[in-house]
Amino acid sequence: MERYIKQLIDDIHRATHLVRPPHELWAESNADPLDELELEDMSHVEKYLYGKEEPISSITGIESHTLPPIEKLTKEQQELLATELERLLDFFHFELEFPANYPTHLKYSFIKDFWEESHVPMSFGTNHIELCDYERESCPFEGYCTTCDEIEAQMKYDEEVEEKARASGMDIDFNMDDLLPTKEDIERWVKNREEDHSIPPFGKEDEDNVDDNDSIPFLNGFYNDDGTKMDLGSVPIPGLCIICKKYQLDDGDENILCTLNRNDQRDSNDFKCGAFEKI
Repeated sequence: MERYIKQLIDDIHRATHLVRPPHELWAESNADPLDELELEDMSHVEKYLYGKEEPISSITGIESHTLPPIEKLTKEQQELLATELERLLDFFHFELEFPANYPTHLKYSFIKDFWEESHVPMSFGTNHIELCDYERESCPFEGYCTTCDEIEAQMKYDEEVEEKARASGMDIDFNMDDLLPTKEDIERWVKNREEDHSIPPFGKEDEDNVDDNDSIPFLNGFYNDDGTKMDLGSVPIPGLCIICKKYQLDDGDENILCTLNRNDQRDSNDFKCGAFEKI
């Protein structure tokens, strides 16, 4: 077994020579993997929109059947292989989430099971693999993990804060929808504005005061068809936008139109844009 493990470790080391070219998406977008925001955006697009799952054995070049059964390994051999395989996974941008104090030799069984799975290969960044479902009854790291205790303690603290707030007479029960204007509120506001002639409609007077580089002012925000106010900060950005020339431009008016288009299709799995211009 010692000779076999030595050969396997040599194969693991050689596997790092199999450098995979980045997904073509990175070249098309000119994204900088050293830029934290661009790395996060593009990695998300690659993983969830354009990437295709492959067996871990295909990604790493190490076949799953070459990993010895745990019962045939000593504690030291398990620790050695776990260390080498973790380094290999790190090379291919995978990180299995273990508790900080989890013994290295115990990681081997999880890593061996992971080798039977399929995932999207990443060009840059880190693909964090959760091994726990945060259910105390099925904890895979019993005796080594305190996450469930920490979550329970935080929930208990939140409940105590809520009880104290209620006892002090503070009204903490509210509906977020109550904070948004209703359709009737909007119609009333529009009617009052039309009747108040001291407030001119947006036109020549306002245009004279707008910089060429400023976006057109929209009073009181934007609203959906049902009258609710749009939260522009929560509108998701599809992968198509990230590789579009207009996404890179600092053009306020163009960005508004793009954002409205994204908002209209935020629940669609097939985002379409007639103004798309590939970088």
